[in-house]
Amino acid sequence: KVIGEIGINLKHGQQVILEHHGNENVHLDVHLLKSICMNLFSNATKFSPENALIKVLARFKKHRFSLSVKDAGIGISEEDKQHLSERFFRAKNAVNIQGTGLGFHIVRKYLELMNGSIEIESELDKGSVFTIHIPS
Repeated sequence: KVIGEIGINLKHGQQVILEHHGNENVHLDVHLLKSICMNLFSNATKFSPENALIKVLARFKKHRFSLSVKDAGIGISEEDKQHLSERFFRAKNAVNIQGTGLGFHIVRKYLELMNGSIEIESELDKGSVFTIHIPS
């Protein structure tokens, strides 16, 4: 549903591919989860170039929901990763891209409310993978 909503924000030629594994019944705060997904998906489209592939992988396994969003974007430096969850923080290579610097801070706070966590894998100019884990 969220992927459909962000479809209007896709750049020319961008595609989102969803892969799902596991039990579909999980008990989470749907509003918090939707906000987290909207932020991660919209960032993936915003920071990725035209014709990029954005991969979303949802997994339900042993009372844990995991969601990974892999983009082909500008990436995040090791130095900037340390500050990513700070309010109003903008990575050095993202200053020319529209945003407030609040989205990732909100994602972290919502994950804390759900006893969840997030992992970030990123390489400059090669893209990023954001993976959230939430107990159900």
